[in-house]
Amino acid sequence: MQWGSWIALAAVFSSACWFLSQWQFARQKEVIAANAIIQKNYNANPVPLESVLKVHQAWNNHLEFKPVVLAGHYIPFDEYLVRNRPNNGSPGFLQLVAFMTTNHTIIWVDRGWLATGNKTDKPDFVPAVDEKQRVIVLRLRANEAPDNRTAPLRELPNIDLPLASKEITSNNVYLQSYGRLVNETPSLLRGSDLGEPDLTEGNHLSYALQWLAFALMAFGAVFWNISQDRRRRAGLSARKLKMLTQDKDGEIEDELLDRK
Repeated sequence: MQWGSWIALAAVFSSACWFLSQWQFARQKEVIAANAIIQKNYNANPVPLESVLKVHQAWNNHLEFKPVVLAGHYIPFDEYLVRNRPNNGSPGFLQLVAFMTTNHTIIWVDRGWLATGNKTDKPDFVPAVDEKQRVIVLRLRANEAPDNRTAPLRELPNIDLPLASKEITSNNVYLQSYGRLVNETPSLLRGSDLGEPDLTEGNHLSYALQWLAFALMAFGAVFWNISQDRRRRAGLSARKLKMLTQDKDGEIEDELLDRK
């Protein structure tokens, strides 16, 4: 009866490990698919913004890092610093500025990374923008989900576009997507470019294999204990687990002890 309980417990544990392994395999597939989209889009030729995404159109993940080109001007008074944006291990901010297109739509532009100042919790220098007409190239990114953190005036806890746009009276604002600045003509001083995204697949495969190993180990442990229990009931001494690295002298010593 006790053996049946052990087997049932191992079966429940192994089933949980199996489902966790499948979840990790699924996560790996998602990462691979997302990386493939970025690899396809990142260095593609820019296309007009409204040819791939309109103001009130739902975001499509296949647009991630898609380069687009548009003309218009910055809105200097509609800008924020986005907090908690580390880069190469250093704390910093992103500069987020609203841009009015010639079609009278507004899209938020990430103008680069700014290091946290040495004396204050703000950049030592924030590049200014003007209202001159210019052509800019952006890589599209999705709006970030809101969170419960707070931020000082003219700062944001993350790139929450509805929150950033709450003071804008126009209804023609891209709330599903913003753009990471690639270049602009004429150019202005800007923050550091964050470079290409990390396209590693993470540890999902190794975690999946670990969960499968745990499932096998659970049954191995049960059958080992059943074997030991049967030996005890038969009046035999329990087997000893021998490490693969155990030398021959150690094996002989165990045999002598078993004979006593």
